[in-house]
Amino acid sequence: MKYILTCIAFCFLANLSQAAIPADTIVILQKIRKVTVEDGVIEIVAEKATTRTTLLAGDPDPAYKGETRDGKPVTTLQILSHDATFTVKQDHYSRSGGPLENAWKISLASARKLQEGAEIGTVEIEFYAPDILIKRHRVTSISGSGFLYAKRE
Repeated sequence: MKYILTCIAFCFLANLSQAAIPADTIVILQKIRKVTVEDGVIEIVAEKATTRTTLLAGDPDPAYKGETRDGKPVTTLQILSHDATFTVKQDHYSRSGGPLENAWKISLASARKLQEGAEIGTVEIEFYAPDILIKRHRVTSISGSGFLYAKRE
């Protein structure tokens, strides 16, 4: 019962944060090689992952009819990753006493389960304004604040 309430609370918090600020980059981890968990950082090395990132595509244009972020046109890219490192950092909103503290705790718990080798379903990382390194047409690393969670299928 506690697990279900925790999941509901996380989904509620995630939806609140997404409604205010949508994730810039979403990573779907398909095959995980290694997980390292520290207090304020989760590092995942993935053998295979898919990354969707949103990039600004122009200056503000009220006549533009496509997808926008803060009034600016954007484009969304989907990129395959092999042997990539994803570093999720805790931000000030998710620190102790912050409004997203519980979301970070759930991220840490999910990462620890992965570290132990548990199967927890499809795992996603939502990044907010991350640093992305692309080499030879593939994402090789992403680092920034965000959250890790397992999607229920």
